[in-house]
Amino acid sequence: MTSSAPPETPAPATPRRRIAVFGSIAPQPRALLSPAARAVFERIVATIAEQAPTIARPLLDRSVADGSLTRDERHEVLADLEPTARDAPDRTRQSFAVRRATREVLAAVRRAAPAIAQPILAEAVADERLTTAQAQRILERVRDFPAAVFRPAAGPAAA
Repeated sequence: MTSSAPPETPAPATPRRRIAVFGSIAPQPRALLSPAARAVFERIVATIAEQAPTIARPLLDRSVADGSLTRDERHEVLADLEPTARDAPDRTRQSFAVRRATREVLAAVRRAAPAIAQPILAEAVADERLTTAQAQRILERVRDFPAAVFRPAAGPAAA
């Protein structure tokens, strides 16, 4: 006796990422931020980007002092970090020393990011714009940021 019911179609498969040797894993969904949390998050990113040149100067000065970077290269790295930069530099033409200095500076900015975010998050929690759990999630995102996030956006700056 055969059944005349149509065969069930399988549910669409979730995209998986292959990992060599270990098989594959499903992507982890990221929790969406509420509008208030997004505003605080954007304020944190803007504050970190504003402070990036201040964090970079001592590192770059040390590189100039030890001769691994010229003063022109120092200015090139600082110009790349300035939030008011109009044009993104052509990174394909940068010297090895400039690329290395930029990586070191962005790593230092990334290490400083949680300390910069803490007072902003504490203020938002005190003003009851965020819950403690939301503040903790935002702090985790800041810790997990790729360093390049703290560079100004390419293209013309908004006036």
